[in-house]
Amino acid sequence: MDPVATYRHLRGIARGMRRGTMFPVATRLPPRAAPGGSRVVRAEGGSPLVAIEETEHTVHVEGLREGVRVLQVTDVHLRGNDEVLRAVCAAVSRQTPDLLVLTGDVVTRGWSRDAADEFLGALPGAPLGKYAIIGNWEYWAGASPDTWRWFLDRHGIRLLLDEHVDLGGFQLVGTDDMLAGRPDLPRAFAGVDPARPSLVLTHSPALFPEIARAGVPLVLAGHTHGGQVVIPGIGSAFLPRASGDYPWGWYAHGPSWLYVCRGLGWSVAPFRWRAPPELGTVVMAPG
Repeated sequence: MDPVATYRHLRGIARGMRRGTMFPVATRLPPRAAPGGSRVVRAEGGSPLVAIEETEHTVHVEGLREGVRVLQVTDVHLRGNDEVLRAVCAAVSRQTPDLLVLTGDVVTRGWSRDAADEFLGALPGAPLGKYAIIGNWEYWAGASPDTWRWFLDRHGIRLLLDEHVDLGGFQLVGTDDMLAGRPDLPRAFAGVDPARPSLVLTHSPALFPEIARAGVPLVLAGHTHGGQVVIPGIGSAFLPRASGDYPWGWYAHGPSWLYVCRGLGWSVAPFRWRAPPELGTVVMAPG
């Protein structure tokens, strides 16, 4: 390998590690299943970076009249035309959700617009629509909210940036990212009826305690990659800032549940171990 390239790669790893917590205690605990149950629907083989687990999680939502299948796609960290892009496109294209949500970090530094177009074009249709929020890497990789909104619009995906939309049976709320943006929760919840259920999308899970409130039965987040590399008995070597104590799985805070999906890509270094890439479907069932 080119010595200069090796040095830059190692320097990037060192910088990335400074943006988080080393060996956090929360990652030593086994992940909690959804209140209505969690299961692995399909598990791909191959290298650790493309061995995608397709999971399904059920949560009962009081006030919901009909069940909704929500496909959460998060932390793809698109770069170019590589094995991750091909594996992710194959996995998402075979899904049949009612609602599709992108919960941030779709791209990363050095991302290719052709790769982003290919990925967004592979996303399946969804009767209730396709929506996205913004993550820290959209900011850091030059995909500012205006740029990213334009890019998503081309593929029929609406960006929710501290705003909400009424989907009939429930309300969908999307926040700005806690780490790289400036979330404005009063603005995001302006006009939201607390007597009706809301599904909230936020990239960094550390914002969960501020979001949890009456009428918010479910919050979906990503960002953590499930620790990306998990050592038995020790936990993850690293969690990025704004993860809080929510590395992966299900967590309760007052009336609300949080689900943190491990996501599909990698950051800092091209390794995943005992934290395989995940494509999650959350079934919101009538309560």
